[in-house]
Amino acid sequence: MDFKPYQLQYLIAVAEQGSLRQAAQGLGVSASAVSKGLKELEDVAQTPLFERHARGHVLSAAGRLLLARARTITAEMHAAMRELKDMQQGAISLLSIGVTPWIIHSILPAVLQRFSTVRPDVRLRIQEALGTDYAELRDGEVDLAIGLSPPPESSAEFVVRPLFSYAQAVACRVDHPCAKARALQSLAGQGWILAHGIKQYGPPFRDFFLANFAERSDGSWPATLHFARSAMAAVHLIEHSDLLTILPWPLVETMRDHYRITAIPLRDSIAERQTSVVTRRNTACNGALGQFIEVMTEVIQDATDNRDGMWLRLLRTISPVARGA
Repeated sequence: MDFKPYQLQYLIAVAEQGSLRQAAQGLGVSASAVSKGLKELEDVAQTPLFERHARGHVLSAAGRLLLARARTITAEMHAAMRELKDMQQGAISLLSIGVTPWIIHSILPAVLQRFSTVRPDVRLRIQEALGTDYAELRDGEVDLAIGLSPPPESSAEFVVRPLFSYAQAVACRVDHPCAKARALQSLAGQGWILAHGIKQYGPPFRDFFLANFAERSDGSWPATLHFARSAMAAVHLIEHSDLLTILPWPLVETMRDHYRITAIPLRDSIAERQTSVVTRRNTACNGALGQFIEVMTEVIQDATDNRDGMWLRLLRTISPVARGA
């Protein structure tokens, strides 16, 4: 389709203003130029993009479809021009990412080192990505998340690229009285500290907590159930208390050398979870964002091929879902 950027600008402006004349005034061009540009765009699309009414221009079904893409295209073009300008001026760009803790403690250091050589002009802001809500990603505070795959009902908001599936474990300090427990139900009377909301856990944990730690009428939970917005805070607390927590097996493996924690050998069938690259639906993965994903993919592939000590341990607890992001 041979369309021009200015035609997309005209489409966006008329859609927002509802008036060809007002759109032209806002763009600083003539109404006839906007009218001509829209006609050219409709010729390329081979379908009407607006319905003309006495009250103004109203998008057709085809127009609404194209509008969403037009906004993405123009936003990405503006972002690309800003990045080019920043690069030429030696300015520093910001890329904000949320990362699940087990990736932080295994793959991320090598990714950061390699990415810094590719894009020395980009400063990263990193935070833990916990749970499946991704409110910060949805609101634009985070550009990219590497963590649990969001639920299917979020498919309209996010693009999900699976990386790994992994098992989960109930963890405690190595000398905990329940360290050799075999049944999840036998842990009902223990104190727990969790890194995200109960309803974001899969089976059997969600059912276990809902059955044994019923939410009160005021919306609170029993005093034996605690929450920490940091997986590492939870790890530190279980090492120095009788609390239990739920951790990804890869995180248990990476923490064994640093913390006196262990996984309880439960016989319950525990569903696996999935680590994915998650982006907003209308975000194009190019520029610094795309390069970060490319570098991460290269590091994962190199680690898989080389199979160094840390990666060999991780391979016991994860299963690659896709080679690329």
